[in-house]
Amino acid sequence: MKALVLLALLAGCNEEAARFPVVITALTDDGKPFPDLPISLGRAPAGKTDADGRLKMRVVGKEGQKITVGVTPPKGFRLSSPSNVLVLRRLADIEGGSGKPLPIEHVVKLSPLQRPYAVLVRIGIPGLPIETFGTQQAVTNSKGVASFLYTGAPGDELQVKIDTSQHPELRPQNPGTSFLLAQRSEAYVVKEHFTSFKAPVKHHKPVHVGPKRL
Repeated sequence: MKALVLLALLAGCNEEAARFPVVITALTDDGKPFPDLPISLGRAPAGKTDADGRLKMRVVGKEGQKITVGVTPPKGFRLSSPSNVLVLRRLADIEGGSGKPLPIEHVVKLSPLQRPYAVLVRIGIPGLPIETFGTQQAVTNSKGVASFLYTGAPGDELQVKIDTSQHPELRPQNPGTSFLLAQRSEAYVVKEHFTSFKAPVKHHKPVHVGPKRL
């Protein structure tokens, strides 16, 4: 009711003003409800979303009036909704001829600034460290397999390197793979085939030891 009074002052009380039922739903970009999110309409605080990510209210204004929906994303999130404007329109349920007024629905979407990504490494060589940007993330097991979770920002590049510095006989040496992190959490697979390099043995001619002929 507090939001209703404040918005009535903003809209201006006159004969054309009416009450419009409004439901604002806050969701993450994967469809999960976003609870306890402060919402403002125009310059007036309207309240916070409930456990289902919804904020229900009645707004006083004129038919066709546009009201800005204000949202301050919490730390670690950004607003990803294409529009932040609510338009007041009279909507009625025509099924059954009841003419019952329907709420104006407005959806606010938020995206995390960083997401977790799964990385699976299959190389067939045990005991090799797996690094990202110089930081060790895992070591391959007895079957030459390793996995880890990496947290990064969508659109950034992920560089995965296999450290072979303790195995100079392996080829290639310290191979790396790059991925462009997707907008949603995904799994990436790193595969590498190694060969073993053996340096050729040098054979020296026998050196004759004994008296030399003058």
